[in-house]
Amino acid sequence: MSAHELGDKARTIISSVRGDKMLLLVVILLYLFSINAVLSSSSLLFSSELSGLGTLATQLGVIVTGSALMILVYKVCTLKGLMKMGLIGFIISFFLLVYLTLHIKIPGVLVSQNINHSWRTLQLFGHIQIHVFEIVKVFSVMYMAWAATCYAEEKALSEEGLSEEELLEDRRGFFRLRRIAIMSRLNWLRNPRAWRIAMVYLPFALVSVMVMRGSNSSLLIIGFGMFITLFIGGFDRKNLLLFILLCGLAGGGMMTLMKDADSSRGGTFLARIEAYFTPFEQRLEDVREGMKNGTKNRTDYNNFIDENRQVQGAKFAIREGRVTPFGKGPGGSTQKYKVMQIFGDFMFSFICEEYGILGAVFVLFLFGCLIARGTRIANYCESRYARTLVAGLVLLISGQAIIHILVNVGILPMTGQTLPVLSDGKSAFIMFSIAFGVVLGISRLVRERIEKEEGGLEPVISHEGNDEVQNSLDDLDALDTNGLQ
Repeated sequence: MSAHELGDKARTIISSVRGDKMLLLVVILLYLFSINAVLSSSSLLFSSELSGLGTLATQLGVIVTGSALMILVYKVCTLKGLMKMGLIGFIISFFLLVYLTLHIKIPGVLVSQNINHSWRTLQLFGHIQIHVFEIVKVFSVMYMAWAATCYAEEKALSEEGLSEEELLEDRRGFFRLRRIAIMSRLNWLRNPRAWRIAMVYLPFALVSVMVMRGSNSSLLIIGFGMFITLFIGGFDRKNLLLFILLCGLAGGGMMTLMKDADSSRGGTFLARIEAYFTPFEQRLEDVREGMKNGTKNRTDYNNFIDENRQVQGAKFAIREGRVTPFGKGPGGSTQKYKVMQIFGDFMFSFICEEYGILGAVFVLFLFGCLIARGTRIANYCESRYARTLVAGLVLLISGQAIIHILVNVGILPMTGQTLPVLSDGKSAFIMFSIAFGVVLGISRLVRERIEKEEGGLEPVISHEGNDEVQNSLDDLDALDTNGLQ
């Protein structure tokens, strides 16, 4: 098949998609770019067991798996199905968090792993590594979208003054739990405040505490995702802000208590904050002065250099990318041999070095398109749940991308968060693919709803007297073309 025929085939497939075609194109471009980015930046992964060809095969396998799950979710999703999927997924991810927090090990089946003094991953069947926090990210947003919607409906029900018989039949809100409360005569459980504590605050707090013990930066992303989802879902602003304040105070207290422990992520987090506000040159000079007066030795100096090698190497990579607008070109990076996690935590720096300012702008353009298309899809959603879910997932992905980029350019302290889809990471890639499938699936449902409202009307030559129909058709066209003529 020639390149022209392949291009025609791709255009035919994309044109047959009933969801948002622009968003699908953004996802495809991210997938394709990830192949070269991961393969070229992962030189330090190459060994006798895993060659460059093996890395390529692994990445292609991850892309195929992620694409299959994205297509499956896109094809079969309904709003009710997404609600069930989010709830079940959150329950599974919650128990995985508990399993990880308790350091449970079932040899040969599922083993909790301590990597870099942090419990973050599980090993399944001795070969498959599962990054639990990546699963929690997506499903916590899906759960909070459901919880915020049900809470708003439950609050509205309490103001309607319905009888117990009517409440038993009404399927809005937390209707199954409401039936249990009514039939068990647990009147205290029927109060909206009880729903708020039991279904929102408690899950939020439990997830935050367990994630905090493994990664403060993951807590930042997951907490942001849950908070913004509740905010978009119309949750009580004052109560939500008060709860976040209490969580922040509790988290700060926990990190203060744990900061002296060698294995504590709280100590690591505080050290990164301190390093961010103290220039590298000043800290280096302090170490040298310590060596002169005998308070520090050569080992302390080497440890300091090792601890700062990645951040300084990433900044150097960005500077190196300025040699031409196209950077050093594919395979031209030198810092990938020096920065251990350049294929993960510092992928944007690597892109800047190899692809220059044009590569950086291209990445920013793709995530900007993701925000724009997600906003447009959310605006077309009639369902509060669909609107909240789309906005929450899009802001989760783009928010993590923005944080990653700001860390790489030195505006934020080091967090250890990857660049969504483009950085190496199998669990993250698959979960973000599922998130894309959810957003694309909802865009398909939106289009089908608009078409149904039009009643399958045949095109007419004159639209006089049919302004409402024409406006609706224009809206439908704008959903696919972004208003381009």
